[in-house]
Amino acid sequence: MAVTLSYQNEEMHQAFERLKSLAQRHTMPTLEERLQCLKRLEVALLHSERSLLAALQKDFGHRALEESRLLELVPAMGEIKHAKRHLKQWMRPSKRRVHLSTLPASAKVVYQPKGVVGMISPWNYPVLLCLGPLIGALAAGNRVMLKVSEYCPETNKVLRDIVDRSLGENWLEMVEGDADVANAFSLLPFDHLLFTGSTSVGRIVMRNAAENLTPVTLELGGKSPLLVAPSADLKDTAKKLVFGKLLNAGQTCVAPDYVFCHQDQKQDLVDYIKQELADYYPEGVLSSDYTSLINSRQFDRLQGYLEEARAEGVECDNLMPQGPAYRDGKLALHVLHQPTDDLRVMQDEIFGPLLPILLYSDMEEALSYIHQRPRPLAMYLFTQQTEDQRRCEERIASGSLVINHTLIQVAQADLPFGGIGPSGMGLYHAEEGFRSFSHSKSVLHKRGRNVLALLRPPYRRPIHRLVARFWRFL
Repeated sequence: MAVTLSYQNEEMHQAFERLKSLAQRHTMPTLEERLQCLKRLEVALLHSERSLLAALQKDFGHRALEESRLLELVPAMGEIKHAKRHLKQWMRPSKRRVHLSTLPASAKVVYQPKGVVGMISPWNYPVLLCLGPLIGALAAGNRVMLKVSEYCPETNKVLRDIVDRSLGENWLEMVEGDADVANAFSLLPFDHLLFTGSTSVGRIVMRNAAENLTPVTLELGGKSPLLVAPSADLKDTAKKLVFGKLLNAGQTCVAPDYVFCHQDQKQDLVDYIKQELADYYPEGVLSSDYTSLINSRQFDRLQGYLEEARAEGVECDNLMPQGPAYRDGKLALHVLHQPTDDLRVMQDEIFGPLLPILLYSDMEEALSYIHQRPRPLAMYLFTQQTEDQRRCEERIASGSLVINHTLIQVAQADLPFGGIGPSGMGLYHAEEGFRSFSHSKSVLHKRGRNVLALLRPPYRRPIHRLVARFWRFL
């Protein structure tokens, strides 16, 4: 094993050095070169639709083809089209003003590729979370090394074929392997490193990147709350809650992690959730549209949360009684009624079909609870009152805030995506992604006479007395 890992490390270093050499020789790919990369990637993605959907089905054990298309291919294609449409504008240098003392002169900011960007992608969306950041890095003119998840071997085969055909080794190197390989990967001296995954691993990645002073973008997750205001339409809330919580069986970094509702709303909300579940999945976990958990490790982790909660006296209800509670790697949606904060289900990101419901008697109580906890990647608010929206916008720091829906912010190609604090740092998607993977270099062009020369020493001349008197107006 040690020999194999050593060999993989050597291969990674060689691939990195080769891409670094290419980036140094060709520091500023043209607009046309970048557009060609995106166009070829678009064609390859379209050509590989069936292969990708079949591979995702195999890796997950079961995942409806329609769900994979909706969650992975549609937003990835939207990202490509948006980048192609706006890339010329993004690449354009931005003009800046110069100080009075510097005139005559001009100033601008040019957006230069950083060089070689490393990306570590997760297993839960193995297509979208590979291609999404890749699109931004390519648009910014970078070479990319991509570490994919070892839990999705069939999808990785198709992805390798896609990137080989569309980009080739001049633009991208794809790396496969386990956690040890990922650790070695994050120690390479990249010009930028993006990691998508858990907060605990994100700390390790950031520590490794610090060895080379590599700037990082961390897309982590955390516990994204769904707050139900007293004015909310509960039936509509339940519909959109089920949509956001059970797509991909809850294995989504921005899935609603827990619900906060008024104590008088709880029973009606739970009843509406049951109705929606029966409509979405009429045979419970046996329904063909219900996604499996990726592996037994994730299944056992979630079962452990349930067992711990029950042992502490927390009521846990299976809201999908029309089928078994679990079967073939599928776990029914369970509601946990008012679990205490010391339980693991309230400490960890759930990442599965478990839904704690907390109660409040006053909205301020709920807002204070959310405000005092680690900043989430997303917050969902259901309300009919603009004042509730204003309070959430001002009080709660979160990666995104979505009003009266769930999850749809991820598929908006013109909105940035990123966390804050424990839920991550940095942004990708849209223009902000292009900026993240670019170096914003200031360029100052001085022309004509040097006015500043008048301010040279000795400092006892009349000009300095004028500056001392009027500097606040300069």
